Amino acid sequence: MNPATRLADYLSHQVKDAVKPVYSGPVIAAAGMWRRQVLRRTRFIGITGSAGKTTTKDMLYEVLAANLPTARSHDSNNQLYDVARTLLGVLPHARYCVQEIGASEPGGLEPMLALFQPHIGIVTNVGEDHYKSFRGPDAVGAEKAKLIASLPSDGIAVLNADDARVMQMASASRARIVTFGISSGADLRAESIVSQWPERLRLRVRWNNEVVDVHTQLNGRHQAGCVMAVLATACALSVPLRVAARAVERFRAHTARMSVLETSAGVTFVRDDFKAPWWSLPSSIEFVADAKAERKMIVLATISDYGGNARAIYRRATALALEAADQVILIGARAEGLEEHFSAMAGDRLLAFATVQDAAGHVHSTARRGDFIFLKGSYSDHLSRIALVFDGEVNCWLRSCKRTIFCEQCRLLTSGQS
Repeated sequence: MNPATRLADYLSHQVKDAVKPVYSGPVIAAAGMWRRQVLRRTRFIGITGSAGKTTTKDMLYEVLAANLPTARSHDSNNQLYDVARTLLGVLPHARYCVQEIGASEPGGLEPMLALFQPHIGIVTNVGEDHYKSFRGPDAVGAEKAKLIASLPSDGIAVLNADDARVMQMASASRARIVTFGISSGADLRAESIVSQWPERLRLRVRWNNEVVDVHTQLNGRHQAGCVMAVLATACALSVPLRVAARAVERFRAHTARMSVLETSAGVTFVRDDFKAPWWSLPSSIEFVADAKAERKMIVLATISDYGGNARAIYRRATALALEAADQVILIGARAEGLEEHFSAMAGDRLLAFATVQDAAGHVHSTARRGDFIFLKGSYSDHLSRIALVFDGEVNCWLRSCKRTIFCEQCRLLTSGQS
């Protein structure tokens, strides 16, 4: 990209960020009026949790929209302005509106709940996302509990029976409580959960006296919670379990959330590079450990949302990865030090690269047909380029990028960045 184009691109982002506070106020006010005066017959469903919000939201949308007019929020947009934009897009005849609601700081949920006024609330789990703001899961749980406390007496609270912090929210709710999980007392209970690559996630679930086998297109046991949350909500809304299950089976994973990318060279990538909070890392790596493949590799970059010593966290993550895969590739400023630390134990099973470009060059030149490569990192790492280079031109190798789109959607991927 030439300097003039780069400057214009930078300025467009700066102008957008500067202007947004000016126009967001009227948009939010208009959305509140539309919600109160026009959307009186629509039932609003809010979804929060430390992980699985977007998948749960879009899967539930597919179930409900198959039979009734339903609206939803787009992508992972889950802040106040996003809620307002969703509301303004809901037509008066819509039966349901499904909105993802994110808690990025203490007190952040309150204005969103006041605007959205949910009838149904779903909490997927409580972890340690946004650690700098909340400093631990207890504060995260307290914030997310506001969704359940806001529900009306004729509403429905759908809670994860396997998460103690989520279940604590029931005591402050006036709404009907519906639970999901593997716990014996869950209303929607999974009697079995299996996910072993190349087989996709499948569950056997029970609602009252009905038992259904669900064969999804998702990967990883940790995604079973999203499936159960959706089925529990659907059943609570009088959608037959079997009908809901068939809709769930048609749902495909979102990009970078355990999504699959097959290359023409016969190398398979599973992308879990949307975010990498430390608390959720073990479940992702467990998926690799259980996978069946000729050779398994993990590419590990930036880890987020942890307390304590960063060096210790990255060492623990590297040790977990080495237990699960035949080879581990580390990327970033800490990579070389980690390679030295594990050299005696790991040998050439552990490789370190300073940049994504360096790692991509190695993978492209050494990967062979049948390899299974798991990409784990944060959004800003843009690890997808390691996979995209197999079947297309990649000319952008920025070390740091704040764009909020995936590389395959970005014009810089092929045009380049100098």
